[in-house]
Amino acid sequence: MSDCADLVGLRYRLGADGSDGEIDCIHLVYTVLERLDIVRPEFNEDWYNASSYKVLRDLLRWGVRVDRPEYDGDVLLMTQGNWAFAVVWLSGVLYINTELEKVSWCSLRQLSAYRCFRTKSS
Repeated sequence: MSDCADLVGLRYRLGADGSDGEIDCIHLVYTVLERLDIVRPEFNEDWYNASSYKVLRDLLRWGVRVDRPEYDGDVLLMTQGNWAFAVVWLSGVLYINTELEKVSWCSLRQLSAYRCFRTKSS
């Protein structure tokens, strides 16, 4: 099992890929999927300005929609005012905590508003 604990606490910065100690929600998900050896969705720079509908459509090309997140690597599209990417890891979710502006982890039971996708290759 791949370790992603070092991602918790990274500061949030839009567009950051984690290489300088800062990361955004898209790159957080991509980093976790890479560490878990899960095929990642094709990166689309337009997601930064796209509607949630566009992002959902793109995620359906990569994966299938599932009712509940269950497995490490399930990708969530969460609503936190705007939409944001998050990813399942160790029976919880790695996400950008908007209050702390840092990567946080929470139990799956604490989630409410999300859409979940699982890679078609699993």
